[in-house]
Amino acid sequence: MNNLSRDDARINRLSSFLYWEGNLEAAKIHPIKRNVYYIETVFGEKYVLKGHSNASNLKQQWEFFEKIRSREIVPFVRYPNGKREISTGTNYYWTISPYVAGRKLNYKSEIDRKKAVNTVKRFHQQASHVHINKMVKKQLFFKRWETRLYKFEETEKIFYSYGHNILYEDIRRMMRKYTELVSNFNWNKDQLNAERNGIWVHGDVASHNFIQSEKTWLIDFDLLHCTSQLYDYIQLGQRFLPNINWDVETLLSYGMVDEKDLDKYLFSVFIPSDLLREWLHFLTRKRSQSVDSYLLSMEKEWLKRKEFLRDSILLIK
Repeated sequence: MNNLSRDDARINRLSSFLYWEGNLEAAKIHPIKRNVYYIETVFGEKYVLKGHSNASNLKQQWEFFEKIRSREIVPFVRYPNGKREISTGTNYYWTISPYVAGRKLNYKSEIDRKKAVNTVKRFHQQASHVHINKMVKKQLFFKRWETRLYKFEETEKIFYSYGHNILYEDIRRMMRKYTELVSNFNWNKDQLNAERNGIWVHGDVASHNFIQSEKTWLIDFDLLHCTSQLYDYIQLGQRFLPNINWDVETLLSYGMVDEKDLDKYLFSVFIPSDLLREWLHFLTRKRSQSVDSYLLSMEKEWLKRKEFLRDSILLIK
């Protein structure tokens, strides 16, 4: 009962906050996940309310949404009183976006994988020659993945305590080898070209960031940044592979990259950053699976990944 009372009190405070700061009269408020809510107004309008802690990132998204002309994305919209975002006075800001009813894509589905690729391709066309004033610069992706490797190395004892030391050393070796190899490509030239020509990526093409309704929409632009658009396809490749039995020919059949970028693309997909990401997420969330069981499934996936690597190396040669 106390929890219900606290939840009701929080929703009531949020409703009052939306009215006084944004002139938005909420009839319904339902939590979707942490700091994300479904809002229905007294006039029947439906929004997604989202909290942001990074002001620079928020400004970049707003400027991007105002400059781009795209039918593939769900952007922020202004509150009824014209405000872009509202705040309690702390360094935390709330935005609204139109609510799109639909389902998330599922990368186990061939149809959904094609929808994701086609949606990203159209978005990339529209997200070129978009120039903004407040660009938030990021490190190149493989440098960010090096940071993930350092965090992975801090979990070494867990692998050893469960008898998976060979798996740990193999993953670490592969991560280091291909991160170093990929760093030798001329990414700085690509980055300069992206910044000069206003070329953007979504930055997080997970299946849950696509909504399928009468068409396929891209949502959640928190990781939006200006860089080579190959990055979105590298992410898609890593996310598709477990669902296509690690078959390189099937991966290439989606036509995400030109032949001239094939080496660059496949070597980047080789980097097991996604494996590290999921492992680190597993350690921080509530677990429905034991550590030992998770490591056993990781080992099985790792063996398949190494087969993909061998097949791909033959293709590149």
